[in-house]
Parts: sequence; structure tokens; C-alpha cells
Amino acid sequence: MAEVRSQDDLLMLTDDKQLRKLAKLLRNQEEPLSFSINSEPDRAKFLEECNDAYDIVIILLQNSTDLRNKHEAARASNSKKADIATDIQDYVKYGINLGLQCIQNCGMRVTVVEKLKTHFDDLSTELNMADSRDMNDFESLAEEVSYHKNSMWEYTTNMRSKTSRAQSKAYSDVLKLQGIEFPSLVDRHKNMLGYKDEFEFLEEDQKLEVYNSIIEESGRAKMPAIYRRSKTRATSAGGIATMAVTAGMMAWDIFTSEHKLETVLTTGVSLLSGAVSYAVNVAVSSAVGSVVANTQLGILLVSSAGFVVGALVGILFAAATGAILAAILGTGGKVPQNLDNLKFYSATMPNGMALANEISHG
Repeated sequence: MAEVRSQDDLLMLTDDKQLRKLAKLLRNQEEPLSFSINSEPDRAKFLEECNDAYDIVIILLQNSTDLRNKHEAARASNSKKADIATDIQDYVKYGINLGLQCIQNCGMRVTVVEKLKTHFDDLSTELNMADSRDMNDFESLAEEVSYHKNSMWEYTTNMRSKTSRAQSKAYSDVLKLQGIEFPSLVDRHKNMLGYKDEFEFLEEDQKLEVYNSIIEESGRAKMPAIYRRSKTRATSAGGIATMAVTAGMMAWDIFTSEHKLETVLTTGVSLLSGAVSYAVNVAVSSAVGSVVANTQLGILLVSSAGFVVGALVGILFAAATGAILAAILGTGGKVPQNLDNLKFYSATMPNGMALANEISHG
């Protein structure tokens, strides 16, 4: 029997024109939101992030196409390089879909696509310099690119799709009933894998392994075994960082799926600001807790889990959302100490997944 997919499931766009159109639609719908930001520095930062997210996507699409075309033209002399270039382009397009469809926040989107571009630049340089006479390193590069491609497919198709998210609700419900908070969940899986250091001090590939362990246990997705480079090959500057932040976002989505934080947060924002406003004063606590709206004081108290959720779905953001979320994910759920004086805003940002479905049927 064929699997029945929800209308809320992600539809992977692979056509360059469609991806360019989606990136442009998002930028054009996000930019006008800046007019309601009452802080000029924050307004400028918001616009910068909107435009940077768009520009990097366009550059990635062009550069990955150029790389593929270059090696495809030389396929007769080296078919393996052409195959690797094609896999790199697929990896980039899956990552772009993740940024455009699964993240409704330009601040977090630009963080993800920046990491993706850094990694693409490293991989393309290595491919261009690869000597097919050194077959060990050549095959190792092919295996690594294939790993990233397959992993990104899993993250992107399972991050926000309704069918996929439903698979981990029972797991999330058990965590909720047991009162397990996210840092404790991370520590449990870190210890299961035999890592002794605190999560924040682990290497990026070790953090990725911990987050993937949560994803696997929840039933959300079947992740490929972690790829680790041989000692004969230098470590990529972008490397595993793209995967680690992406896996962290999915782990948070799994953890919060039965805490109803999206619904409660949307309701809280609506109570304070009529759903679309930048006048909300947001305080962030370390507890999982529920979102609490104080309409008299105009304050929204959210947990770190709520802030991550709110940022991913385009309800809450700050001038440095991407950096804040990267810090939270990089420490396994700890709230950065510099949030006290940071000004947060609320918004209803465009839904990239809905726009992608419209584009695919247009």
C-alpha cells in the first residue's frame, strides 16, 4: 500500500528556477515586516539578514551548477569527478530547501546557508584539486559527499513535514510525562555514546552523533552512520557544522512536539500584540515550561525550548537569532547568559513550505 502523505508535507524542489523564485518570494514578503521594527539598528540588521539569506542562496545555486557543468564537460576523462560534483549539487539543493522551507526566520536561515556555503566551498575546492591517481583520498571524498547528501535529504524531508513529525509525538509525550528537560535528554544520549565531556565541549561530529541518536530513538528518521574523515585528509572548515546545527533543530522539534509550544506561543503572541506586531517584550528562561503572556505588562515569558520553536516557525526573533540558536544548540539546550538585555520581537513570517507547494503546482 502506498504511503499517504499529508498536504503539510515538504515537497523537495530541485529545479533552479523554482528555488530562485521561492527565495525571492520569501525575501519580498519578509522585507516589509521591517517597517514595524521601532529600533533602527534592529531594523537594519533584519533587512541585512533577509538580503544575505537571499544572496547566499542565489550564489550557492549558481556556483554548484557551475561546478557540476565543469566536471560534466570533462566526464569522458574523469566520470567519478562528474558524479561527485552532481552529488555536491544535490546536497546543496537539499540544504537550500531546508533553509527556505523548514525555517521561517531569515536570521536562522542565513546562519544555516552560510554554513552550507562554507562547506560547499571546501568540498568544491577539494574536488577541483583531487588527483584521481590517489584513489584512497578520491574514494573517501566520494563517500563523504554521499553521506552529506543522504543526511541532508533525511533532515530536510523530516524536519517540518506533518507526517514525519507525527512519528515522534509518542516519544515526545513520554518525555513530557516523565518531566525530562532537553539538556537531560542530551546528556542521556551523550552518556550512552560514551562521551565524558560536557556536551558543549564535544567536537562537532560528536555533537552530531548525540543529536542523531535522539532522532533515531524517536523514530523520526533513519540517519546514516556518522562519516569521519581519515587522518590523511585535512578537516573541512565547514565540515560537519552544517549537519550538527540541522540535527540539533530536528532534535528540538522532536522534544517539543507534544509540549504544544507552537500553539501556545502563537496564542501568547496574539494576546499581546494581535498576532503581527513588534511591540512585544520577550523574556527567556531556562525551564521548559509553557509560554506565559502577561497582557498588562506586555511581556511574553518563554522557555528556551519555546524560543527555539518560535524562531524556527517565524513567531519570535531577535537581531541575532541565528547566533543565539547556534549557541543554544551548541550547548545542548543551555540559555546564553547575554539574553537579559536583548530585545526580542514577534512576527508572523511567510511559510516557505506553503509557498513551495504553490510554486510546484503553478
